[in-house]
This record gives sequence, structure tokens and C-alpha cells, in this order.
Amino acid sequence: MTSRANAAAKATGLTAEFLQHCRLELGLSANTLRNYATALTRLQACLDTRALTISAIGPDEVGQFLGKLRDEDNLAPASLALTLSAWRMYSRWLVMERHLDRDRIGLAATPEVWNRLPGTLSVADVDRLLANAPPGPLHLRDRLALELLYACGGRASEVAGLCLADLREEHSLVHLRGKGDKQRLVPLGERARAVMSDYLKTLRPTLVSARSRDHLLLGPKGAPMTRQGLWRVVKQAGELAGIGKPVWTHLLRHAFATHLLAGGANLRAVQELLGHSSLTTTQRYTRVEVERLAQTHRRFHPRA
Repeated sequence: MTSRANAAAKATGLTAEFLQHCRLELGLSANTLRNYATALTRLQACLDTRALTISAIGPDEVGQFLGKLRDEDNLAPASLALTLSAWRMYSRWLVMERHLDRDRIGLAATPEVWNRLPGTLSVADVDRLLANAPPGPLHLRDRLALELLYACGGRASEVAGLCLADLREEHSLVHLRGKGDKQRLVPLGERARAVMSDYLKTLRPTLVSARSRDHLLLGPKGAPMTRQGLWRVVKQAGELAGIGKPVWTHLLRHAFATHLLAGGANLRAVQELLGHSSLTTTQRYTRVEVERLAQTHRRFHPRA
């Protein structure tokens, strides 16, 4: 085996060990582990292109790699930040396990993630979206999926992964499991609860099979609904509602947060409902409301 092949095999083995560490020691979710694996694959591709090893790179090289991913692979700012986060964790772990002498990747600057305001929907757009679940035998399930995304501000993976045991206090609360297995309880409004009750009484019993286990949202053969299936439902509902712009699952999470803040909700409360570890992450939604007010001022104030 050549030296390059040996190096590739070693890198693959170290990546596998790191991901196992993240799963067993840090308790990271399967979705996060997949994202980290993708990030490390990108890192190795960048290293191979320059014929470098990870011990030979520092902030300058990392900046060049991220620039390539941004310009040639069209990675969004949020994806670039996640990629860099995975590289930093991997570099720290390599030092901790004595595979590296020092962590130089950790010196790289974080790219600006929120250089644009988060996309969102107006209250009227959300109302139209929720009223346009795709027709068909799973119409009631899809109505419930849409209601849940907006009612509790859950991520697609959180909503798709809901089980019957996650419904609390006669369906007035829902238990969500977020990133890093962080858990929270979020209230459900009357509309979502009404659709939930209808679905549980009429449609779900006809879908249950040995594959269903305890999952709430089920497919036609009883298998749990996937994130991809949830995304398709939102996309179709957006088209049927005539929203006029692309609609995706996370857009309803953005709408949940911005509508709460516009209604006067406390920022800390919104942070808890979203399951954010940092208040800084939640604060980006205040920029949406400030921009909306600024637009109103520019449009209607006589001296604007």
C-alpha cells in the first residue's frame, strides 16, 4: 500500500473514531453526526486537492477551503459555519487523543452566518399554507404535520420524530427532542389540538402496523413519516396556497419565532420554546421585526 493510501486509510479510521466519540460521549443526534461526517469528507477533499495533511493547515488554509466551498460548491453561510464547527471539534479531539500536537484550526475566524435576515412568512401566508394541505388519503395527517410545525416551532426532525408518548396534558403540550438530545415542552394551541384529536380518532388507527411503533405521524404502510416526507408536504402546500416563493419546513419555524416576537413575547421565552442554547441565536429574529417596522415607517411616515 502506498504512503498516500496509508494516509487516506488512517484519516478514514480517525474520522470514524471521532464520530463514535460524538455519539457515545457527547450524545449528538444522528442528524448532527451525518452533518459532521459530510463536513469531514469536505475537509479531506480539500486536503487531498492541496496534497496536505491536517497537521499542516491553519487559519489561512481553512479560510481558503471555506472560500472554495462558498464559491465553487455554493454552500450557504449557515452550512459554512456548521462545517467549520465540525472541523474545530475534530481538531480539538485529535489534540486530546494526541494525534495532533496543537489545534490551529481553532484559530480560524467564524464566517458571518446571518448576513441576511431569516426568511419568514406573514400571518396571512401561514393561514393560507395551513389551509392547503395536499388532498388525498393522507390529507388529515398532512394538516396535522403543518399545524405542528407552526404551532410548536419544531425542526423537521423533531416533528417527524414525535411519538404518542410525547403528547402531554391531554395534548396541550408536546415534548420535543432537539440537537444534542436537548428536551423541551411546548404548548399547543386549540387549532392544532383539534386537528390532532381528529387524526388520532379517525386516520391514525387505519395506518398503524408493526412498523409504526409509537410514532405519531405515519405513512400509508404504517412507517413513520420522514423529514423528507415532511418537506414535500410543506412544498406542495406552499404551491397550492399560491405563496409565490419557495416554502420549506424551517420557514414555519422562522414564522413561529417572528410572530411571537411581533406579538410581544419575551425573547427569553422564545429562546426556550425554540430550544436554542444561546440567546444570540434567537436574537436574529428581532432583526426581522425591526426591519418590518422600518419598512412600515419608510412607507407611511410623511418625513421618511
